[in-house]
Amino acid sequence: MTAYPGQDVPTDLDEMTVNLFGLGSRLLIKALVIFAGIYVVVVVGAGWQIRSVATWVAVTAGFLMFVVAASILMRYGRSTLPRRTAAVVTVLTVAGLTASLWWLPLDTYLTLQTTPSTSAMTIILAMVVLYRRPVIAWVGALCATGLAAVGGDIIGIGYAVGAGNTLFCYPVLVLATLFGMMAIPMPDRLRSLREQAFAQAAEDAATAASASERRRQRKRLDAGARPILEQIADGHEFRPEEALDVRLTEAQLRDTIRAPGWDSPEVGRSVWAVRRGGVSVRLLDDGALDAYASGDLDDTQSPGNLARRMLVDELTAIDSDGGGQGSVTARILPPGREVLASIVVDVGTRMRRVEVHRDGSVSADATPMGGVDAAGTPKGPVAPA
Repeated sequence: MTAYPGQDVPTDLDEMTVNLFGLGSRLLIKALVIFAGIYVVVVVGAGWQIRSVATWVAVTAGFLMFVVAASILMRYGRSTLPRRTAAVVTVLTVAGLTASLWWLPLDTYLTLQTTPSTSAMTIILAMVVLYRRPVIAWVGALCATGLAAVGGDIIGIGYAVGAGNTLFCYPVLVLATLFGMMAIPMPDRLRSLREQAFAQAAEDAATAASASERRRQRKRLDAGARPILEQIADGHEFRPEEALDVRLTEAQLRDTIRAPGWDSPEVGRSVWAVRRGGVSVRLLDDGALDAYASGDLDDTQSPGNLARRMLVDELTAIDSDGGGQGSVTARILPPGREVLASIVVDVGTRMRRVEVHRDGSVSADATPMGGVDAAGTPKGPVAPA
């Protein structure tokens, strides 16, 4: 979050939040270049009668200090100026004003000769205020007034006249300070609104995805359960074969809700066939595959699709052997583990455990039965078929 004026440790907005006042923009740089040109014209015109080389050297040095101070500000595009940088800019500005005023000769003195330097000081200090350093800017303005008063006494126009030459900068600083206090928090508010918009968009997307999933589940429920419910409503007497299909349909619908990570057409067909052969199949999902789509089972680059394909392979092998008594437990593990999914087969003499790892590798262990590997495959890591 960004600190307001007076806070000790201000923090800039992120890169996406632009400077509210366009500080450092090309438009502002062009305006300052135009002002510099007018500055030179006015100084030369107002001091046309000045013949002192020391005066022109001092006025030129003051002008260069203003240029350096403004350049430092224009090179900094953030919304909050570091304290050290603000102090350097303010010191240069006050020094430039002092150099421009202290060496003016009394015999050719004109109030217009002080206007360019005090105007430059006012512009630079106003920008320091907008860079969230009002205290430093006001201290600089007060120091500039004091030094201008001393300079007035040095050149012979008096303290009051010297100090009075800088007084018109204060109304500008007051307006800049008030404007800054009201407008400076706006980038933070804009960023807050943007974050709220992003959060709302994410919530809307999640709501839409949830609604889409509910519609998909309703369509599947309608396709699978409606015919059965209509038969029940009509008083249909189910034969044993039909009753088995009803139980399989119920189990399949339960799988889509309880284990969505295993959900795919190929897995559904394989589980149906094995259950129809008498094998108990339990599908569990603790969420590790939520980040993986359930698309093409031949996509071996996806650990999620690889896990589903390995399950299909195991179920197909059981079905090819003619089924039998036993169970298959396929579990998607909780997120954050090295193993994404495990498949445990215990059907007849076939006892096998397959694990799918996060890096896409597969390990398979078979329990020997009578000294022979029941699965007919070597133990340890295997490449997916």
